[in-house]
Amino acid sequence: MSRSRFKTSIPFCFLKTLSRAFQILSHSQALFLGERVGDLLRILLRGKCTRIRQNLEAAYPSDQGTPAIRHIESRIFRHFGMLGAEFLRFPVLSEEWLRKHVTIEGLDLVRELLGKGQGVLAFISHFGNWEMISKRLALDVATPIHVVTRKIRDPKVDRFIREHRAMHGGARSISAEGDGIRPILSALRRNEIVVMAQDQSAAPPEGIFSPFYGRLAGTHPAAARIALKLGIPLLPAFNARISREAHQVRFGPSLCFKECPDPLYSSNQKIQWMVDRENALIETRIREFPDQWIWMHNRWKHTPV
Repeated sequence: MSRSRFKTSIPFCFLKTLSRAFQILSHSQALFLGERVGDLLRILLRGKCTRIRQNLEAAYPSDQGTPAIRHIESRIFRHFGMLGAEFLRFPVLSEEWLRKHVTIEGLDLVRELLGKGQGVLAFISHFGNWEMISKRLALDVATPIHVVTRKIRDPKVDRFIREHRAMHGGARSISAEGDGIRPILSALRRNEIVVMAQDQSAAPPEGIFSPFYGRLAGTHPAAARIALKLGIPLLPAFNARISREAHQVRFGPSLCFKECPDPLYSSNQKIQWMVDRENALIETRIREFPDQWIWMHNRWKHTPV
């Protein structure tokens, strides 16, 4: 077996094994196992641990050097272990279970926007269990849901995740590296729902600098540009774990360009204003549950020199 094939097959086999295990276990047992997987990853991924601590200490300077940082670090890995368990358990989560354990707020906003016939452009962050948003929404709307994602390096894992999301997660994937914004525009013009993540670092000229936790961070303006081009609002969408097994999905309030403080803003100024609002909302949500965001991501990789 070649080295490259070995590097491809091991994570895929591990993923398939975990998927079977999580679906056989009860939900409580699966979450427990997910936490233990998170504990193991915390031991193995020392570089990610270092980045988490650096990011947390920069975002919460009053906690620098205190046990609170290590405590949040541990909870972050356990949260993502449980997130993985839940995602892989999607095939066995019944509608009854979902309606009981995943509340949804702002569904009327989604329906109102669909009623206008211009589609729904929602933005999320990698916070809470973001995959649960489409899974839960699909119970109440028959409209196709599309999630814009980047390809995972391992093609087998990437295919598994995309197929699993399409079959059991209520959404189909649009590749961010594929045909640009054409599939997104086509879906919106068909009055469908498109979901885009807005919390990953982006280098200029693609990204623009926007405040996030007191520092300027390179941020993707794609959602704002599409909303401005089509004359539609942006709909914030967040999921938060509010107890061990319970989640809350929240849509809105809508962000509209007509609310710009100056009607004479240029297009670039409008985009900057909207991206700043997106980041502010994401930060506010993270501050409510700081252990439910991807602090291992190098969010401030691209900053002004």
